[in-house]
Amino acid sequence: MKKIDEYFDEEALLHDDKFIKEMGMALFYDEIENQINKCSQKSEILVIGCGTGLELERIKFACNVTALDISHVMLEQLLKKNFYPEMNLQAICMSVLDFDFGKNKFDIILTCYTLHHFNEEQKVKLYSAIHGSLKSGGVFINGDTIAQSTKEQVTRMKEANTIYRQQNALFSSLHIDVPLTKENEVALLSNAGFHHTLIEKEWTNTVLFRCLL
Repeated sequence: MKKIDEYFDEEALLHDDKFIKEMGMALFYDEIENQINKCSQKSEILVIGCGTGLELERIKFACNVTALDISHVMLEQLLKKNFYPEMNLQAICMSVLDFDFGKNKFDIILTCYTLHHFNEEQKVKLYSAIHGSLKSGGVFINGDTIAQSTKEQVTRMKEANTIYRQQNALFSSLHIDVPLTKENEVALLSNAGFHHTLIEKEWTNTVLFRCLL
């Protein structure tokens, strides 16, 4: 079982080909672009778990973007790309658990295929921090893997907890997927203050949430 930063360091060079060519995720990122463009305010954007910047490629307007990822190799690949020329980009190598979100800073907070590594307690804290860091009228966009049933969610979480206890490691520090059901995600978002969560699009194992203040 690899540490999460080491896993994504190794994945970085093949990341784009894997997501776009092998997994056929172009339509997913088309929808991400659509969701970004729907936002009325979009001058300050935070991207959590930005990887090589597939989401950033879909930002085609002047703005300030903070791109956060735990893998320095992912960020190295991101910084080799030519993004929209009027995008002011700041890349930060850090765990989202250590990031200072601040208050009323961002118009859009975006994350794709990142938060399924965290347990419920961690997610509520993250969602609360995200809620507090959005400006009035801000939007949280989250496209992520989901569990198909409560049984799957419970089973995978139990397995993960066993591994973390055995290795005496912080939950989310290893590359273990622990997706929640979409219903549980909506409940956690509500607990964090997002009382208007829309399910904008669903695929087989992915849901795209649009969360409004």
